[in-house]
Amino acid sequence: MEKPNSDKLRICLDPRPLNEAIKREHFKMPTIEEITSTRVAGARVFSKLDANHGYWQIPLDEESRLLTTFNTPFGRYCYKRMPFGIKSAQEVFQKRMCQSFGDLEGVETDVDDILVWGATVEEHDERLMNTLQRCEEINLTLNKEKCEFRVKEVTYIGHKLTREGVKPDEQKVKAIKQMPPPEDKKGAERLLGTVNYLAKFIPNMSTIMQPIREVMKSGVEFQWGGAQEKAFQEVKEILTKAPVLAYYDVKKPVTVTCDASKSGLGAALLQDDKPVAFASRALTDAETRSAQIEKELLAVVFAFEKFNQYTYAKAVEVETDHKPLVSIVKKSLTSAPPRLQRMLLRLQRYDFTLKYRPGKEMIIADTLSRAYLTDDDVDSSKMNEELECYVHTVTSRMPVSEERLEQIKKETAIDQTMKTLFSTIRRGWPETRKQTPCEIQDYWNYRAFRSRWNLVEARQDYHTPQYERKDARKNTRESHGHREIQTTSKGHYVLAKNE
Repeated sequence: MEKPNSDKLRICLDPRPLNEAIKREHFKMPTIEEITSTRVAGARVFSKLDANHGYWQIPLDEESRLLTTFNTPFGRYCYKRMPFGIKSAQEVFQKRMCQSFGDLEGVETDVDDILVWGATVEEHDERLMNTLQRCEEINLTLNKEKCEFRVKEVTYIGHKLTREGVKPDEQKVKAIKQMPPPEDKKGAERLLGTVNYLAKFIPNMSTIMQPIREVMKSGVEFQWGGAQEKAFQEVKEILTKAPVLAYYDVKKPVTVTCDASKSGLGAALLQDDKPVAFASRALTDAETRSAQIEKELLAVVFAFEKFNQYTYAKAVEVETDHKPLVSIVKKSLTSAPPRLQRMLLRLQRYDFTLKYRPGKEMIIADTLSRAYLTDDDVDSSKMNEELECYVHTVTSRMPVSEERLEQIKKETAIDQTMKTLFSTIRRGWPETRKQTPCEIQDYWNYRAFRSRWNLVEARQDYHTPQYERKDARKNTRESHGHREIQTTSKGHYVLAKNE
């Protein structure tokens, strides 16, 4: 894939066919209890090092290199180092890290994170120098921007290690603690649904929620008063502490539930149906204009990157209420629309299975996606790069001139069928074809459509308004021999690649 504004290429591979033939290695991961209860006792000074590019630190032998062979227009190539996306990579990497640093005193490793600690500054500095020397000996490079040196507290495996002991990481409960109060009965219903979902862990739940139930009664005007606010704050306090909030356990399976509303993203990481961490954020202005399927996949990306310390190098089950997304993720990377491809590439470093779950059962993620944090820091650099790359990819391959494209845009903007299609794409497709508006039922099999620049696009196929179709048929056959106009059952035309 060509990078925009440069002459460089980005290698994009789908490792799933190779993963089907790979057997995972079994290697015991260290638990936070093992590290904090005995090994880090008495620690007062900390440093945390981050291995640069993680898996790329592991060289492959000749036989393994050949298994990563891929075709390009310029010949066949293979990886010399372990690529992201290989399902056995996490155990191999952890084993290599333990072998490399296991004999050093005061050093712990968790995948690509290296923790160095000491009871005194002098002891810490000596251990840090030994660790850096070992990195040099084994040619392990570090990411300077992510490293922390000689600090009084550090976040490690979801916990905050301090000189006073182990504390929970505030970031994992920030989405609940700073959640805004409901603004209407619908918001109160979502809050009640979240509490009911976790009711088995909450003592006296009915008594605590009674003031909030009062404003939800039929015929009663919604008024959020002092009693409701007190109950709301008490519920948030309960949700962010044991027994509702669980400590992360590396031995237990991990489930991530995530959802996207029209203006926010929400996610929760669960083990044994207990929440371990919460996260939410508002969508940027550009993201709010994305198709619903893009928002749903963005919610998955957000969840993984927010919960990276729990999900990296771990098999994860992901729950989504957007059924079309499940089928797209199962297909090969090349068959996904370009915008989704870029998000799927960001997910390649993670080992996950996407599972459909009805929205009514995804209470926590739905609540967080609608009562999201508005001040959470959003790293827009990745999204801007993604958008820039997407625009570059599509515009460089458009089969029409700029003048012709502008003409199609104008006609598309006033075409009623296209308007209905745009609205459905952005709002999200219904569950069945019968629920789809009659005029766009022919597009049901193309639910991965996105709307861009007043065009509708699926992969590299462009759907034109009725007014343009007759002229498009003529001009395409004359000027773009590699494309053709495909006809649907109702006489609509699609400008498509002739493959």
